[in-house]
Order: sequence, then C-alpha cells, then structure tokens
Amino acid sequence: MVRYTNLPDNKDKPFGGAYSVHDVDTCKIRDQSIFHYSKNPTDPEQTKKDYLNNYKEWMFSVHPNIVGWQDYNEMCFTQGTTESFAQFYIKYRHKRLRISQGEYFYHQMMKGLRYRDNFAWLDQDDIRPGDVLLISVPFSDTGKEPKNLDALLRACDDAKVPVMLDLAYVNLAVDMQIDLTHKCIEYVVSSLSKVFPVELHRIGIRLQRTKSEDQLYVVNETNYNYINVLSAYIGNSLMQNFPADYIYKKYKSQQQIFCKKLNVDASPCVYFGIDHNNKFDEYNRGSSTNRLCFSRIWDGRFSWPV
Repeated sequence: MVRYTNLPDNKDKPFGGAYSVHDVDTCKIRDQSIFHYSKNPTDPEQTKKDYLNNYKEWMFSVHPNIVGWQDYNEMCFTQGTTESFAQFYIKYRHKRLRISQGEYFYHQMMKGLRYRDNFAWLDQDDIRPGDVLLISVPFSDTGKEPKNLDALLRACDDAKVPVMLDLAYVNLAVDMQIDLTHKCIEYVVSSLSKVFPVELHRIGIRLQRTKSEDQLYVVNETNYNYINVLSAYIGNSLMQNFPADYIYKKYKSQQQIFCKKLNVDASPCVYFGIDHNNKFDEYNRGSSTNRLCFSRIWDGRFSWPV
C-alpha cells in the first residue's frame, strides 16, 4: 500500500500511536449499555438530541478558560472526527491546505494524497487568502495548546481563512485555554474514542455557529436520522457515568511515574510523555520532539517494566 505520510508506523510498539485506555470501569459501562440497548432500544430522535446536548456541555465542563463554545448551537452526530474531516476537505478541496508538522496522520495523508503542491506547512509561509487551516487543539504531537494559536487565528480572521479545530484530545486534559470566538473558526469537532474504549464505535460531534448545509446535516435531519443510534446511546451512557476529567484524574499519577522513569516531560494530555532529548527518536512524528503514548501499557495490551 502506498504511504502518503512520512510518519512512522508504530502501532506495534509499546508507546506508539494514540489510543484510549481500556479502563475496566469504562469498559464495563460500555458493555452494559450495548446489552441494555439490545433489549430496550430507545427513540432514535430523542437519543440523538440527548447525545448532542450532553456532549457539548460535557466536553467543555472542565475547561473554564475555553470561551465562546456556547455560541456553537448547530450540532451533528458524526462517525468519530474522520467524517467531519472528509466533509471539510470536500468543501475546501480547491484551497491551499495548511497544517503543522507533527499533525494527526489523516491530515498528513490528505496533504500527500489530494493537495500535493497546493500545500504549505504552517512554519513555511504566512497565512494567506485562499488557504484553509485544520489544527488539533490540544496539538496531536505534544498534547499542548499549539504555539501562538491566538495569533494564528487572528491571521486567519484577517485573511478570511476557514478553520476547523480538532478537539479530539481535549478531554484528556483539564483547563485548556482556547478562544472560540474567532470568526474564522467554522467547525469545532471532537470524538469520544480517545477518552473511552469506543474507537470501533465511531462516536463524534461537529459544532458550528451557523448551519452550512452538507451531507452531515442531511443524515442528521429528523426525516432521515441516518446516524448510528447505538453509538449515540453508548456515548450518552459513558458521559452520564463519568465526568469529563475522569481519565485525567485517574491516570495522572501513572503518567508522572512513567515520565519520571523514562526521563520525559509530562504532556497536558494524560496519555502522553514528550521526549525532548531524542532518546526515543523512533517515535518522532516530524517535529523536534517525540511523543510516547502510555495507554496500552496501563491497560495491559503491552508490558513495560516500571
């Protein structure tokens, strides 16, 4: 298979990739909700509405310094974040793509697969009219807020560059600082598959301030409701049983133990350690640091002496 990124394939290494921790308590609620739904299916429209409203409130509940999220009242259930990405790339396929080195592999793949010469890394050129920006917050490579994020968004405001913010990691951290009032931000997306063991259930959300008609809105409409209602039900059950900082609080001490043992820095996102000394260069994703993910060691899928 042709690879369209230069990212290493580390899924078979203990610190590779970025996976949810298969926490025993969250796995139990996930499995109970699947069983319960099979016996007592809920009303699809009400399940969807509950899911969207719950997710929006839950996602931002541990981030008092994320401002402006209340204005994003147009919401869609999505198959993880990937379905939102696909629609964004379709809509802006003729613009110049801007992403950061170390970004999530899907966007680096799109760079090589579709945009090719109509592309520039964020550190290679200024933001210009005709660009389109997609950036993860917290940033995929470090778990931190992207460097100079507010200045970047101001530049996008001035140049009228459409922006999608990928908040997939936002509930692996607490008290992030993000200003969502920038006019350039068209979409805010997130997913439960990094927080909970539901990566195969594809449970995501897309938020907008103003509806812009596309396929996602059509499949979410009442007349169609062509969404995965079981996954929405599972998501509701997990959010009702676990606060948004549950994983962060439960595993923060484990993160500190691993980071001290390995002599790496603790990321704001609790699964990650960040290597600044090139000790773990096999985990490099294109930037000056290396990202280590501990979740599969914590739940026993990989072993590591600590």
